[in-house]
Amino acid sequence: MAEKINIGDLMTESYSDKTLKAYSAMMADPKNVFGLGSAAAGSSMCAASMALRALRITASEDADMLHAEQDMEKLRVYFLHLMDEENKAKKPLEKLLKQSEPDDAELEAAYRTACCIIDEIFYMSVRIIETLEPIADKIAPAGAPFASAAVHFAKCGMDSVRILKAVYSTKMNEPVFAHTTKREPEIAIENNRELFDGLIAKFEAKIG
Repeated sequence: MAEKINIGDLMTESYSDKTLKAYSAMMADPKNVFGLGSAAAGSSMCAASMALRALRITASEDADMLHAEQDMEKLRVYFLHLMDEENKAKKPLEKLLKQSEPDDAELEAAYRTACCIIDEIFYMSVRIIETLEPIADKIAPAGAPFASAAVHFAKCGMDSVRILKAVYSTKMNEPVFAHTTKREPEIAIENNRELFDGLIAKFEAKIG
């Protein structure tokens, strides 16, 4: 007989409904569902917001700039959605971890499920930077500080995912998948380091 679903388990707190004061308190509470995944999504949401500000300060009618602004607004809203989705994805894992002797196979599957949304946060953070790259030269000097900060915040979101996946990898039973879970974000960050550093240098050269 299938396990009866507890409707309460389907309920999650929504970041979109919280004040910054409440969010910071929840993040600091060890018993709260908000954690590194939520922090990653929040950091990258801030990155998209700052990139948008840089684009809007520049206020160019260039088609590429307008397209980048549209894409960045979609990313800003999407990261808010991902914050809530990441909390939902952790529900099966949290439930199992409360059991005295959770089933190994179910626990492994729950860790993999928990990785799904943080992977999306990671690669959408890369998308922020990829969206900025082709229009970087068109950003006005007044918008450059925000564009540089956007890259830093997107990197922070990616690093938060990297750290969380390193933690998850230590809990997994299947060694190949555990190794892949840990190494994939590390490799992606290393492969994009030149792009990140180059954009930051380009934006900060416009300051002053």
